[in-house]
Amino acid sequence: MSAIFGSFGAQARLAHGDVLAVLGAMGVRGADRSEVWREGDAVIAVSRYEWESGASFSGPRLLAKDERFVVASDASLYYRDDLRRALAGRAEPESDTPADLILAAFRAWGADCATRLEGDFSFLVYDRERHAVVACRDPGGKRPLHYAMLGRELVVASTIAGVVAHPRCPRDLNIPLLGATAAGLFWSAGPETCYKAVSVLPHAHQLAWVDGRLAGPTSFWQPPLDVPESTVQHDEAAEELSRLLLVAARERLDDAALTSVWMSGGWDSTAVFATANAAVKSAGLPSPVPVSISYPEGDPGREDEWIRQVAEHASVVGVHWIDIASIPFLENEPERAAHRDEPYAHLYGRWNTALADGSRQNGARVAFDGNGGDQLFANSDVFLADLFRQGQWRTLAREWKARPRGGPRAFFSSVVQPTLPAWALRTVAALRGGQRLRHYLERRMPEWIEPEFAVRERLAERDFDNLGLRLPVSCARREIGLQFSNLFISRAFSLLGGFALSRGVELRSPLADRRIIDFAVSRPWWERSSGEETKRLLRRSMRGLLPDAVLAPRAHRTGITSGYSHRWMTEVFPILLRETLERPMRLEELGVVNASSLRKSSAEYRWEGDAFTRVNMFYTLQTELWLRAVEDRTRVATDAGIAELGSPALTSA
Repeated sequence: MSAIFGSFGAQARLAHGDVLAVLGAMGVRGADRSEVWREGDAVIAVSRYEWESGASFSGPRLLAKDERFVVASDASLYYRDDLRRALAGRAEPESDTPADLILAAFRAWGADCATRLEGDFSFLVYDRERHAVVACRDPGGKRPLHYAMLGRELVVASTIAGVVAHPRCPRDLNIPLLGATAAGLFWSAGPETCYKAVSVLPHAHQLAWVDGRLAGPTSFWQPPLDVPESTVQHDEAAEELSRLLLVAARERLDDAALTSVWMSGGWDSTAVFATANAAVKSAGLPSPVPVSISYPEGDPGREDEWIRQVAEHASVVGVHWIDIASIPFLENEPERAAHRDEPYAHLYGRWNTALADGSRQNGARVAFDGNGGDQLFANSDVFLADLFRQGQWRTLAREWKARPRGGPRAFFSSVVQPTLPAWALRTVAALRGGQRLRHYLERRMPEWIEPEFAVRERLAERDFDNLGLRLPVSCARREIGLQFSNLFISRAFSLLGGFALSRGVELRSPLADRRIIDFAVSRPWWERSSGEETKRLLRRSMRGLLPDAVLAPRAHRTGITSGYSHRWMTEVFPILLRETLERPMRLEELGVVNASSLRKSSAEYRWEGDAFTRVNMFYTLQTELWLRAVEDRTRVATDAGIAELGSPALTSA
């Protein structure tokens, strides 16, 4: 991974010290080697860790240049042989590094080159002849990219902090976005960030800038939701999926060292481990190291026995265990908030950081995870709405019986409501006095969020505007599309990659391979969920590679981490909240939160213990701590006479 930065069309020259300050603000993404290129009013810079200069990673080339184009990339590319064959006769890459391959691809296909690239990447290309820029981000969103338009000047950087570190970037805070974060309304996450001037480039999108004018962002890839349903038989499809997984794992292995796998006892990460183990054997590489978190007996998160069975079945010597008791859920929260780019804090950030530490302790620089499995091989009960719409009454009755959800009200919300057209939803809302029906994925508003603020800033409506998007596909496929299009998903993926990078590890997701996505989307609904079974296709593809006992249907969900967070939110959170509220709550002063209601919910949580309250109290407190850190940092800088830092505006107008 790398930190990349570009400034184009500036009216005033950006000093070298300012460029170094921007790279320093992104130091967590690379700090050992850097390169700065200038021409006219264009500045491009890259910074990288030394270990990322290996052939399995971003490579030694920081910037790729020819007589016309300059490329800065944060990328790991896969299927390079396929790319080189496609480039033959069109453009010859100077080397096999991602930057040179992207430069060659851009020479061959222009801005359309992104559709030819498979990997985790973000990059920008500067055209010296046309005085133009193209910035692009991969479909999985693993590598972040942010931008701001400062008059006619375009500023692009890997992180929010990188853009904000630009001396001419305004630092006015986006109060509605802070409120949505405090409320846990993440489905509404669009291209906005916590700073009004800064936007995130959505995954699978690119933008173009030509001589002071911005075009985009525009999408260059979407999951193939409208393809006909595959008629390939289940067993044959399982064999094909197994082959695709094997190739995807092989493409992502570290050829110079061992690869680790962050493995739970569920079907996604164990499938990744099994295929990684098969891939290293065929390549003559060291066996992958499973890195797993151990939970005590009786804890809902415990999957130790399944994990051991998987390792023994693969003849892998030992599992690197991390005791859950060694991972603090809440500790030094004000200090941690001060180091974040944004108010949002990943609920299990420390959990993932501990896994990265486990990878490094075994000498691994690459870690595989199971991300992508839920999106592709499972679904919610929304597929029942498709059966209802298609008039498959017997199948619907059988499936509903296998999923006891309650009476007529539950049937309406799960089966009927998702099929209602927009005019019917408006009619129902009118009959309910203007109160619309809640979308089945929509989160409710926490009690401590001030109603006046929520109404004024349309917090609930912003969430629904995204979730309520109507697509000309089935409800089940629309849900898959949401998983791949919503910016909160890519936001979480890029954060996970950042946690790993902070510990010297690159996180890769074989299940998110584009070939696997294209294949899985076309498969019939019953392979994702039918009767009491889920992920039927994925499990069938692993027959022989994983123990039968691990692949067997389970009577109840396992690997649930709620017990871990519940203990901390019961025992530690009330103390942290009390200490925080010794000072006036800034979110309350801004009209976002009612502190008394938050205290009340915290006190009641010990006895009620519902997940909604637990999660959203965490998000609210983290937003408050981040806001305080930003204000305190600005106050210190102002007192020290560092006028260029400015002061964040805190009005919601």
